[in-house]
Amino acid sequence: MKYNLSAKSYQLIFLVLLKKYYKNNLPTRNFNEIKKKIKKYYREMVERTPGIGGNSLESNLVAGCFFFAMAKADEEMTPELMNDIIDQSIQSNLMQKAHEGQKKKGTLFSDKVQDQKVLESQKSKTSKYEMDWVFDYQKGKQEFYCTYTKCGLCILAKKEHMETYLPCLCRMDYQTYEMVGAKLIRNHTLAKGDSCCDFHVVRKK
Repeated sequence: MKYNLSAKSYQLIFLVLLKKYYKNNLPTRNFNEIKKKIKKYYREMVERTPGIGGNSLESNLVAGCFFFAMAKADEEMTPELMNDIIDQSIQSNLMQKAHEGQKKKGTLFSDKVQDQKVLESQKSKTSKYEMDWVFDYQKGKQEFYCTYTKCGLCILAKKEHMETYLPCLCRMDYQTYEMVGAKLIRNHTLAKGDSCCDFHVVRKK
């Protein structure tokens, strides 16, 4: 992938949130040194990770690169600590306000967004990209179903030897949907060795 404006913006936002977390919760750790390592590892990981043609799921790969870089940069990082960092970051005013419009408008359930997902799901079946997701998508006004049989983040985790932290990103899905006014119901994940990730997403009233 390219270390472009989108990748730089994601890094900038999460470094701001991460700095606050370390200041409030881990004041004895040298955040400036950790930040330097994150930026180095993140850029290297983004640039060595094959892209998937710019479809909407590519941002998930970018996010995965950041959190895996964070795990590599802080030698005292644990999955439990990463979960807490993600929790507090998503619950921050910055993230909540950034997604307030999507939540109010129900953007996730709009025809525009869902029709694009249907198209991407069809294309995924014949995708030539190594890191791409393969999935089926069933749209709906109050709920939709998305079933993944191949996951780019699972491949990235294996490439970067970050399988220990992969469940943190799976867990993050619940909070991400909550942030935009939806509830995720999921019983299986590829990360756990299941045959699929079965997303059932319901609009919150």
